[in-house]
Amino acid sequence: MHDERQPEPTPTTTTSTSLGVVGIGRMGAALLPHLVALGPVLAHDIDPAREPDVLAAGARWAPTLAELLARVDVLVTVLPGPPELGAVMAEALPGLPAGALWLDLTSADPRTTRVLAAVAAGHGVDVVCAPMGGPVADATAAALTLFASGRPAAVERARPVLDALTVRGTVRHAGDRSEDGQVVKLLANALWFAHASAATEAMLVGQAMGLEPEHLHALLRTSAGGSVFMDRHLDRLLDGDDMTTFGVDRVVEELDTVAGLGREGGVPMPVLDASADVQRAALARYGPALGELLGARWLEERAGRRLQRRAT
Repeated sequence: MHDERQPEPTPTTTTSTSLGVVGIGRMGAALLPHLVALGPVLAHDIDPAREPDVLAAGARWAPTLAELLARVDVLVTVLPGPPELGAVMAEALPGLPAGALWLDLTSADPRTTRVLAAVAAGHGVDVVCAPMGGPVADATAAALTLFASGRPAAVERARPVLDALTVRGTVRHAGDRSEDGQVVKLLANALWFAHASAATEAMLVGQAMGLEPEHLHALLRTSAGGSVFMDRHLDRLLDGDDMTTFGVDRVVEELDTVAGLGREGGVPMPVLDASADVQRAALARYGPALGELLGARWLEERAGRRLQRRAT
């Protein structure tokens, strides 16, 4: 979601593979034109009001999931999270033909992915997971960060689709197990939220000690305490932008999953747990609103001060 990329654009490629896309929300709709450039695309969403978005992108609409499954050999899922993914794949896996490829772009629970991949293998379906990193703007620009995982042959089979959605050469191979990409993506997000909370607290302390936030930011971002958050996202906090691309309820869902992975692995996580508590408090305070920086806003509210640029 928050990784650096090279500016070189991805060249358009073509393929005769028939693609099916399930999930035409904000991210799914944004990436659909890039998939259409590869060849025929059939798309479905549980919400029939998404049909105009599908047609506008040059894809065809499938009114039911069953109709889509009968007509594609590569299934791409772009769903909100683990509950939606589990519900869709309970129907999809028995309906996909043996030899099909399932490419999941959902940010999901690796334990769910592990179970679904085992079911897929029983149906002769290849599985590649490549959870998306980046906002809608990155999907629109085909500049997503993708942590791809699965059998090497399956990842290569998915390569045309992966390359169409990201900057050339930046698809990252996370591992040979289907769930590996999910683990890496979750940990990357957990670190970003921890950095965001720690940076906000540090900035609030500096402001309380009389330092102007914009000046302090310029000093800290090039210090030993710098981070991608400092470089690319703290400016948005100073501008009053809550980064309304992801709901705080989904943030908590992801961080709860990370906490579960830590317990499963027997790893104490006092720092990441404390960071997750900030997001849980933001959810309790603001409800399931969009805003990746609502945790930072909650910290500001507790401090009784707001980080912002000096008025000019």
